[in-house]
Amino acid sequence: MSGLATLETGLLLGLYALLAGIWGVLWGLAQFRQTQICGRSAAAAYGLHVLAALTIILWTPLGFGWKSLIVGSSLVFLAIPPMTWRLLQHTHQKEGSEHDRQPSQYSSRIVARL
Repeated sequence: MSGLATLETGLLLGLYALLAGIWGVLWGLAQFRQTQICGRSAAAAYGLHVLAALTIILWTPLGFGWKSLIVGSSLVFLAIPPMTWRLLQHTHQKEGSEHDRQPSQYSSRIVARL
């Protein structure tokens, strides 16, 4: 691989990772704010991410294994934000129900001993 090809590949991989992060942040913001512009921005960011992935796959001198890793990573990046959002919702639902419980009848004794 020539020096120029190495530089181009490195820049494309950096753009690939940056767009994956932007996709995740915008997707989370779209879920939080429930606005169309955030959802469309997230979709546009993922579209650019896929475009960067296709550019890496088709025009860089990386080997087959690395190109397969790019494809697999793009699919995983698509699934990570929704999975994380569901986990956060589940965690906060459990947290809310824990604080709604009545205090124990022995809690005053424990506090008094401390």
